[in-house]
Amino acid sequence: MGLTATPERMDGESILPWFDHRIADEMRLWHAIERQYLVPFDYYGVHDGIDLSGLSWSHGAYAVSELEQHYLGNTRRANLIVKEFCEFYGDWHLARGLGFCVSIAHAEFMAESFRQAGIPALAITSESPAEERAQATSLLRNREVNVLFTVDLYNEGVDIPEADCVLFLRPTESSTVFLQQLGAGLGWIRARLAVLCWISSATKDVSSALTRGSLHIW
Repeated sequence: MGLTATPERMDGESILPWFDHRIADEMRLWHAIERQYLVPFDYYGVHDGIDLSGLSWSHGAYAVSELEQHYLGNTRRANLIVKEFCEFYGDWHLARGLGFCVSIAHAEFMAESFRQAGIPALAITSESPAEERAQATSLLRNREVNVLFTVDLYNEGVDIPEADCVLFLRPTESSTVFLQQLGAGLGWIRARLAVLCWISSATKDVSSALTRGSLHIW
C-alpha cells in the first residue's frame, strides 16, 4: 500500500505502474475541504504590474536568475506587497504569514522590506543556521515574527496550522509545488486561510486555476 499527498510527480512520470495501475481511493484538495479535513481558504490575486512575457521558459519553469531581475531589489513591488498585506489585515500584529519567494536572495530582500516597514519578519532558507530554522515556526506561532519568507523549505511534510495567511510572491508554475506550499497552512486551527498571490502579466501561474475557495482578483 502506498499513500501520497502529491500524486503528480515533478518529473512527469506516473506512479501508477508501482501499484499495478490501480487506485484504491482518491481524495483531492477540494474533497478534503468539503469533508472538513482541511480548512477552507480565500484566494486573493493582486496584479503587481510586472511583465514577464519576455522571460525564458524552459522545462516548465522560468529561469530564477531572470525572475530575480524583476523582483530582487524592486522596492516598488515590495512596497505594494507590504501595503496590500497591511490593508488586508488591518492590524498586522495579529498576522502569522508564510511568504514563498523566487530565491534565497529574494526571501531575504522581502524580509528586510517588511522589517523596514516595522513588521517583524524573517527569511528562513537552506542557508539559515539550524537553530534559527528550528525556532522559526515557534516565533511565528507566538507572533514574535509576523511573516516567515522562504523558497522551498516548507514544501514537504510541514504543517503550520497556526499560519493564517500564505503569500505567493513568485510565479507558481507547478501544481505540485503550489499544493505543497498551500498545504502548510490548511490545518484546522482557524475558520479560514487567506491566500494572497501577486500575479505578473503573461505569467504561467497555475495557482488561480487550482483554487477551490473564494476567488478574488484585482
